[in-house]
Amino acid sequence: MRSTPIFSPTRITGIDAARGVALLGMISVHLMSLTQVSADGITMEPTLVGRLFTGTASALFAVVAGISLSLWSSSRAPAQARRSIWMRALILVLLGLACGHLDTSIAVILCHYGLLFLAASTFITLSTRQLSLVASAWLLVSPLVAAGLARFMQAQLGVNEYVDTWRLWHTPNFGDLLVQPGLLMWDLLFTGYYPVLQWTGYLLLGLALGRLRLDRLRTGALLTTGGGLAALASWWVSALLFRSTALRDQVMERTGVEPEALDAALQTGSGMIDEYTVGAASWFAAATPHSGAPLDLVRSAGAAVAIVGLCLLATTVARGVLRWPLLPLIGAGALPLTLYVGHLVALHLLSDATETWSEPRLAAVYLVSALVIGLVFALLRRRGPLEWVLHELSSGDVSPARR
Repeated sequence: MRSTPIFSPTRITGIDAARGVALLGMISVHLMSLTQVSADGITMEPTLVGRLFTGTASALFAVVAGISLSLWSSSRAPAQARRSIWMRALILVLLGLACGHLDTSIAVILCHYGLLFLAASTFITLSTRQLSLVASAWLLVSPLVAAGLARFMQAQLGVNEYVDTWRLWHTPNFGDLLVQPGLLMWDLLFTGYYPVLQWTGYLLLGLALGRLRLDRLRTGALLTTGGGLAALASWWVSALLFRSTALRDQVMERTGVEPEALDAALQTGSGMIDEYTVGAASWFAAATPHSGAPLDLVRSAGAAVAIVGLCLLATTVARGVLRWPLLPLIGAGALPLTLYVGHLVALHLLSDATETWSEPRLAAVYLVSALVIGLVFALLRRRGPLEWVLHELSSGDVSPARR
């Protein structure tokens, strides 16, 4: 079960650190409230977790997946690399369907993740320039396609009928595959929690980033600055647009969100079914996490790129002196599948035992456990159990590509 040593010269530990941030952010979102009642006891406001991680952690997870696939496939023959990616995609889909039977009330990303891998396999032979153009176009155009499709379906079926019945509203499982495969595929591609139509843009962005010289300080600085500016600009534009009373009224009318909770809902997506606004003016103006709107994709993609840049800087500046303090985070990021599935299983099995725990206590236990496990595996220089299974089942006879 040995893997590439954490501090091997060929391993970019900043990517592991970024994946660790994504993993811990997703766990935090799963366990902590995204909004809370403000000091006046009337209005709602986002929590720290809601501000920092909702929508961003999962997008970062997908972007880093694209980076990893880019780095991994660049040293392999395209045909063989594609076959390996297809096998990984199948394993992830099956694992995601299995996790759908756990009682966790969590939107599990693994099925969508597998389909994103399938999509990525189509683009691995593109040049850096081509990937950059395709990723940018996908992030900008896919929301328009999604909006057009949603408006067409709503016109044919009715808004409520389409929103209520053309989405699973739960994590996909094997029952859905057997009983309603058509709805399952529609949910995964267009209406689910992580619609593949828009989320492919994140993976393509990661594929393009993986072609850069990630071991250079300049690259980390450019990613941090460019990604941060894109994320801040999208938030600023959205906030400016939502000074319009007409847009605010449209969101409240279509979603039923109360005025005192509107700003928190727009910032976190909590308590708001934004499917009722897809394609409307207020949807295009919103940077709401998981809305799939243009400003949301720019915001979350920009934030993901900035975090990748920060992690690269932290693990390369001063000859990597910060890599040792960051070792638990790096280690956790090196076994994301094991820790992601592990925390789902733990939540399922321990729900009764932890029922009376406060949110901070529960989150602290899971986050610290992930970091400790990550540190142990990093020191042992071993793959996580699920990473080892994924590697063994999908590696096959993959020979290095000709340079």
